[in-house]
Amino acid sequence: MNKKYTALLLAFLVAAADANSINLKSQPTSKLLEASRDWGDLGQSATVNEYVDNTIDMIIPLIVKHGLDPMDLPEVVEGFEVRPLLITYSAWLKIYDGYMTGLVNVSRSGDQEVHYFAKMLRLRIKLQFRDLEFIYKYLVQAMNIGPTGGIIASLNRFVVIVDILLDFNNDEIHLQQFKLTDIGRLRVRFTGNILTDWLLNPVLNVFLRIFDTIIIKVVEINIRNAVQNEIDSINASVKEVVRDLEAMNH
Repeated sequence: MNKKYTALLLAFLVAAADANSINLKSQPTSKLLEASRDWGDLGQSATVNEYVDNTIDMIIPLIVKHGLDPMDLPEVVEGFEVRPLLITYSAWLKIYDGYMTGLVNVSRSGDQEVHYFAKMLRLRIKLQFRDLEFIYKYLVQAMNIGPTGGIIASLNRFVVIVDILLDFNNDEIHLQQFKLTDIGRLRVRFTGNILTDWLLNPVLNVFLRIFDTIIIKVVEINIRNAVQNEIDSINASVKEVVRDLEAMNH
């Protein structure tokens, strides 16, 4: 097997954790495909759970570097209706000063596999993020009532799938797929002013709708953009990193 796959994969992992702060000569030689399965014309595949477990901490500096934890969340204003006394009233909810925390609580999700074929290595990474919190201030306007307070939404988990192609033909890394999936249970509580019974459920339902259609999508886009920006940065200098790493393997 061409040692180039090792160099390019290590280049990605090293650069993602800020290569300037790491002594490349101290990095161990990868043995990703030592226990690989040979599928003949279809190439080789291997499970790399242990390798991912040993290097997952390198993702945390990337998360911090790109401002993903805490992550700023958008201000949203959404209208709704309430019907407290047999009469329907128009109302609106404004959520603002929002941010998310907990993205540094990252671990491997399931088996991680690499596939080598035609001088290309495809790496499919599944990472689980746990104990996330979405913090907002809110303002409700309904029937000349304008309660304000805070919203704390706790999400027990979500999984991010990152599918990366390392092309040794041109020494470039490409993002093939990025998806946020397996979104877990969300718990919501209000702080500050206590909402009246006839207002609580409508406000909660509006927030849940905003979370499903806007907030979680913004989180996905922000993470994807950070990954793509990091790949673009790596591709700008990867050839030099590959030469250094290959030289260490000779």
